[in-house]
Amino acid sequence: MGRPLKIKKSTTIDIGFNDFGNVEVPVIPNGMTTTEFLGVVGGANASIATSDYPVVDIYANVNGQAGNGYIIRQKGSSKYLATPNNTVAAGSLTAGFTYVIKALGNTNWQAVGAAPNATVGDVFVCTAAGSGSGSASDVGQVQLVNSGSPQAGQAYIQFNTGAGNSYASKMTNKYVWDYSTPANRYAADFFVDGPVNNIVLANVNIANTAGQFTATSAALAVGQALIVSGTAAANTTGTISGYSNPTTYYIIATNGSTTFTLSASEGSANITTGVGNTVGYTFTVEGTSTVKSGADIATWTNGTGNLSLGLVQNYTS
Repeated sequence: MGRPLKIKKSTTIDIGFNDFGNVEVPVIPNGMTTTEFLGVVGGANASIATSDYPVVDIYANVNGQAGNGYIIRQKGSSKYLATPNNTVAAGSLTAGFTYVIKALGNTNWQAVGAAPNATVGDVFVCTAAGSGSGSASDVGQVQLVNSGSPQAGQAYIQFNTGAGNSYASKMTNKYVWDYSTPANRYAADFFVDGPVNNIVLANVNIANTAGQFTATSAALAVGQALIVSGTAAANTTGTISGYSNPTTYYIIATNGSTTFTLSASEGSANITTGVGNTVGYTFTVEGTSTVKSGADIATWTNGTGNLSLGLVQNYTS
């Protein structure tokens, strides 16, 4: 299977792979910084994920309950014990089903099969329907599939190949494979927070000649892919050197909301621009959920050619 995912236990335990700043003799790949990570991290509890330390997002169907959830344990390269992060009231628990406690409330969890002094995140096999204000989520083993509509006992993990989204056929702590024949292997970088859906920026203007733009406030992060499309209108005053319709750029600097600087490739220098408005152009932040791959492709070789970087979607609370 290769090395399994690291499974994040809390906000301090298995929080992630060491960043380059905490390695004794770091060799930092081109385009990455000392605060960034390489590797893939699962998560035992959705509430522990943050934009700085996210965990893998898995869409799981357990007992017919499907949703965006999280990995509790890895059972194999393509099998996981996971939850769709649904909500089941204590009084609706089904004996024989496995659950993870979501909210303690005033429920007597030991009476329904959980351990004494149970806490949020504990997994148990239900022995009887409960009562009170507590709640839990379904838990079950799921198999990765090449579909966005998994059936019961199935799940998908989506990642971005650089040419579009794909489904993962299996994962280890550093690599992700697609469903091609033979499968393509991608080096998986640790993640920065990004939007779940595409964000179309409003009121975009070019602020200087060094690729800096301003826009109405939106959730922006270094490493996000941003697609510029459209053509200049008669009253367009700003310019983007080398632009063709459409072009994907990358955010290399931002204040997190209203200003951002673009490069033509990940981690490269800023593009050249002319100050003015962007009438006729559309600026779309690509909704991959993970938008920073960092290392250049040449960093990764496996004897048969270079590996591309896979941007694996994450779960952030």
